Amino acid sequence: MCVVAQDPAHQLLSANIELPTDGDLKKLAPEKSFAVTGGTMKEISARVEQSRAERQESPKAPKFAPAGQSTQMIVGATSTPDAAILDTANRLYTRFKLKRVYYSGYSPIPLVDARLPAKSPPLVREHRLYQADWLLRFYGFRVEELTPPEQPDLSLELDPKLAWALRRRELFPVDVNRAPRESLLRVPGMGVRTVDRILRIRRWHRVTLADLGRLRVPLTRMKPFIVTADHRPTGLIDSARLAERVTPAATQLSLFTSAREALTGEL
Repeated sequence: MCVVAQDPAHQLLSANIELPTDGDLKKLAPEKSFAVTGGTMKEISARVEQSRAERQESPKAPKFAPAGQSTQMIVGATSTPDAAILDTANRLYTRFKLKRVYYSGYSPIPLVDARLPAKSPPLVREHRLYQADWLLRFYGFRVEELTPPEQPDLSLELDPKLAWALRRRELFPVDVNRAPRESLLRVPGMGVRTVDRILRIRRWHRVTLADLGRLRVPLTRMKPFIVTADHRPTGLIDSARLAERVTPAATQLSLFTSAREALTGEL
């Protein structure tokens, strides 16, 4: 059985898969299956496309889930690594054109099934999955880049773009006045809106640190990874303490942080 929920405020349909792998479902929710949920998602996707085609022919045609569809996965109820969770999300985005995959940290309850863990996963894990999800959808990253075989779980200390950049130092520094958009999007601290603004600025003059400062970017994080008209880092990218230099001071995770990043894409 697959339960489809609707958000009337946003006209969004959700067929929840609940757990990230078929093995997890067989273990904890054998009444559910990827095949059934996938079939529901495929049907919703087809209905959405059909509705859009009908409305192109006639604006008076009825709307069907105009905001698209989403799904939800529980994180931390099993030992499934982040790599598998992101791979499932990426396949769902590709196959069914989902608008969002929501990640919900597992929360234990009294008298819980003995097969379930006694503790919730750290809140920051859910946060890192949302960040990685954004990188997959809008920055051109692949799952295996963010979660390579030797590190199948996302770092809890570093955001996934910074963690990737530290593993691929040979690709930096990037010249903000010459690099293509796809390379700029991979600079830590440089989000989608910032990149598009830089591309506009450099049509008129060479970009400087002052230009970036006016864009209110996190320069401390970015400077070791970029070259500007008036800045060329020397040896910073090879520093053994680079992670310390560019990692913001630890603060309590805010529920508003993810929402802000979701709106701006600044990672």
